[in-house]
Amino acid sequence: MITIKTIRLLAIIAAITSTCVATEALAECLPKIFALCQGAKIGKVDWRNAQLATSDFRNANLENANLGNTNLENANLTGAILKGADLRGANLKYANLEGSDLTGANLEGADLRWANLERSSLIGTRFVMANLARADLEEADMSNAVMTGANLTRADLINTDLYKADLRQTKLEGAYMNFANLKQANLSGANILRIRLFNARLNEATWIDGRICRAPSIGICR
Repeated sequence: MITIKTIRLLAIIAAITSTCVATEALAECLPKIFALCQGAKIGKVDWRNAQLATSDFRNANLENANLGNTNLENANLTGAILKGADLRGANLKYANLEGSDLTGANLEGADLRWANLERSSLIGTRFVMANLARADLEEADMSNAVMTGANLTRADLINTDLYKADLRQTKLEGAYMNFANLKQANLSGANILRIRLFNARLNEATWIDGRICRAPSIGICR
């Protein structure tokens, strides 16, 4: 017969075991290649210039972390919290950031070629001079993002929210922007050769020649 005392003892043993497993897992969360940091809470950490290629940061909390010039190529950051993080000059080629939160983060000069940022929160994020060629930004929230001079050649921006985004002097050649929200966005001086804008909303946007798009501007600036 299982008594209440036995049940309590089993619960204590389970809690201790769980703590030991979690501690052991966090022991592998170090600034190194193949780091295992899934679900770790390591906000404000200073890992500048670290080699974190192919590391696992799924659902990790890296809010306000300093990851400047860090190598995160092929890293898995699915669902990670990177609010306010410093990722200037970071290498995020082929990284998976799907569903991550990069609100207010700084990715100036970062390499995000072929990165997956689908459905991520990029509100007010800085991508000045960043390389996002062929990156997947489908359905991401990029409202108020600053992307001056960024390379978005053949990037996937389908159904992306770019409300009030700063896209001045960006390279948008061959980019897919169908159904994107570009209301009040600034595209002054952008390269839009072979861009796809089917059903994109351009009301009140500043066009490449500096004129303001009049409503209704759907798929074309009127």
